[in-house]
Amino acid sequence: MFLQNIFKTFVSKVLILVINFAVLTLTTNYFGLEGRGLISIIMADLAIIVIFNNILAGNSVVYFMNKVGLSRLILPATIWIFLSSTIVAFVFSVLHTQQSFFVLLPITLITSFLALNLLIFIGKEKIQLFNIFSLIPPFLLLIFSFCFIYLFKNRTVNGYLFCYFLSQSVVFIVSLILIRPYLVKKEIGISADIVKMAFGYGWKNELSYFIQFLNYRLSYFFILYYQDITSVGLFSVAIVVSESIWLMAKSITTVQYSKIVNLENQNGAIELTKKSAKLSLYTTLAMLIVLAIIPSGVFGFVFGKDFSTIKQLLFFLMPGILSIAVSNVYGHYFAALNQMRVLIVKSTIGLVFTVLLSIILIPLWSLKGACVVTSVSYISSSIYLFVAFYKRNSVPEIG
Repeated sequence: MFLQNIFKTFVSKVLILVINFAVLTLTTNYFGLEGRGLISIIMADLAIIVIFNNILAGNSVVYFMNKVGLSRLILPATIWIFLSSTIVAFVFSVLHTQQSFFVLLPITLITSFLALNLLIFIGKEKIQLFNIFSLIPPFLLLIFSFCFIYLFKNRTVNGYLFCYFLSQSVVFIVSLILIRPYLVKKEIGISADIVKMAFGYGWKNELSYFIQFLNYRLSYFFILYYQDITSVGLFSVAIVVSESIWLMAKSITTVQYSKIVNLENQNGAIELTKKSAKLSLYTTLAMLIVLAIIPSGVFGFVFGKDFSTIKQLLFFLMPGILSIAVSNVYGHYFAALNQMRVLIVKSTIGLVFTVLLSIILIPLWSLKGACVVTSVSYISSSIYLFVAFYKRNSVPEIG
């Protein structure tokens, strides 16, 4: 069942990848470097807001829903999403004047509520539903974006953002109907003790995610500061292409996490994690080899001539991509066991390297420097996770 669920999740993520690449190609060809850079900054802001929302509406729901009941978690999560989204979206609209609060807020709300529904599917081990509802939003985004660009002749970033909001909204409504049976109306309410437990788990978990996200995307803001928005556009596409290699690794960790949070056998969780790490290593390495042999001209043909230099950036990103693909398996193990301190330390190590090296290497080597920074950050945090896991459990097995 474990491998079967991984395979189903992998197939779903392959389809998502293909659709996302179609959307990426659409935006790079019609919005260019500047438009793609702006979209990347907005999506980075959106991701940060969702991380704040996930303190009470993220993995804390997955972790506690089978322990205290989903009905006791849903109302605090909903209230938190509204409060957190409003405050943080306003802050970002002030910091980044190119984006409106009234555009960012509704996108943030609908994205967060849909993410909550998807996590409920994971908590209930409804992996097939999770896969289906993860696939539909990018598919709808592609259709809506295509219509706006070709039928309505709307080739603006705001038009793209409206399509994003619309795609998320449709899927949220349908998924909401499916999670209603998991809610017991008479138990819906707010318990101070449950909120305290969920918040205690959530802020530690999301602090780790937030710091790790900064490792993933802080370079965007350094590049924007030292270079310009067009450089952000080029770098962001290189990041998207390289992170597509995490396809199998993400499939593995999704199923692994869902399994471990419902396991009582610690030895079973350890063996499952070791098995998952090996599988992630071999499959990611194979995908990196395929990426490496793709001719440079293909990238310019697909994304537009402005993006033809992407491949040389990818080689600098590959070592870090491989290390994260494996170490995230260990990260999900610690998250499932509520060992948040390990994840926070891991992410902090990566962030320290990101900040210090960005100040030095981005002004010196431009985008190549940003790629080196990213890889070093990923590798350093991955080494810590690897050591932490095997120090806790056993002598490493690499076979």
